[in-house]
Amino acid sequence: MHHSEGGYSPNRRRIIGITGIIIALLLILGVAVYSARAGILPTPGRSPAPGVSIFTQQQMSACTTPQHQPGDTMRSIHSAGLTRTFLVHLPPSYGTEFQALVINYHGYDNTALRTAQHTNMGAEADKAGFILVFPQAVDSPPSWDAGIGHYGPTGDADDVQFTRDLISYMENNYCMDTHRIYVTGYSEGGGMVYRLACELSQQIAAFATVEGAFYHVPGGCNPSRPVPFLEIHGQADQLAPYGGNPGLGMASVQTILNLWLGIDHCQSSNKVIFQKADVTGIEWPNCAPDTVVEHYRISDGGHTWPGSSPEPSLGYTTQTIDANVVIWNFFKQFTN
Repeated sequence: MHHSEGGYSPNRRRIIGITGIIIALLLILGVAVYSARAGILPTPGRSPAPGVSIFTQQQMSACTTPQHQPGDTMRSIHSAGLTRTFLVHLPPSYGTEFQALVINYHGYDNTALRTAQHTNMGAEADKAGFILVFPQAVDSPPSWDAGIGHYGPTGDADDVQFTRDLISYMENNYCMDTHRIYVTGYSEGGGMVYRLACELSQQIAAFATVEGAFYHVPGGCNPSRPVPFLEIHGQADQLAPYGGNPGLGMASVQTILNLWLGIDHCQSSNKVIFQKADVTGIEWPNCAPDTVVEHYRISDGGHTWPGSSPEPSLGYTTQTIDANVVIWNFFKQFTN
C-alpha cells in the first residue's frame, strides 16, 4: 500500500488542514466576542466613523444585557448610602448596535424629567442613535455637588460616586459602548460636568457645558489625561454670568477655557468654525493628540438652552443653533 511522506495520506492531510482552519476561525471569533463584551475598540481618540459603532453583527450577538424597549423609563440605584434616580431614554435603534451613552445633568432646583422635556435632547438621540440618561440630583432644592462656592459645597451628596455607579449600572444593564461615554449639563449641572472632567477623565470620552456655573473643585482640577471640552455660553446670562460671579465663588467662562487650554496643551492660535447672527463658534485645534477645545459664544444669550422653547424669565433663547446638535456633533468625534 502506498503511503505518503510522514505516514499521512493526502486525504488525511487535507482533513487536518481544514480542521486547523476551523479552529483558527473559532479562536478569532472568540476574541471578537470577548472584545465586544468588554466594549474594546482598537484605539482611543477620534472615531474612524463618527457616531457609528464599528462592531460587526457577529460581535453584537455578545450583547447579553436585559432587553429594553425604546422610550423613557425611570430607574434607580443605591449609591453612597442613598437611593438615586435617573431617566433613561432609548432610541428606536436600541439593540441593533453598541451605542454611545450621553449623560445630561439638569440645573439647580430642577428635575431630570423637566430637563428632558425642555432640552428635547431625546429627539437628537433618536436621530443619531445614542442612549441618553438624565440623572436626578438630591437635596432640597435639588442641587449637584459641583464644587466649593462662597458659601461652601454646592451639594451634599457624593455625585462623583453617583456618576461612577450610574455608568457601571448602564454598562451592566444596557447595550452600550464603554469607550463612547459623554457628559453634558446645564447651569449647575454644567458645573458638575466640569468637576467630572477633572475627576473622571479616564472613563469619559468628552465633555460639554451649557451656561455652566463653574465652582472650585476640591483639591483642584487634575484630570488623568487631556480631554475634549466644549463650552456654550450666553454673554447676557444673569445667573451664571459670562464674567463669573466672585461673590458666589463662580469662575468666568474665560477662566475655564484657559484652564482647559492649559490641561490640553493647546497652542494659543484659534479659528472661527461658526459665525451666524448672534453666535460665534471658536476652536483651538492645536492641542494634545485627539483633543480639542471649543467655545460657542452667544452675544445676547441668557441663561438658556440654545434651540429650546423660550423662557423669557431667564433671558433670550437663541434659535441660531440647536445645542443638542452642536453637542452631539462634538461628542461623536471622540472615543476613550
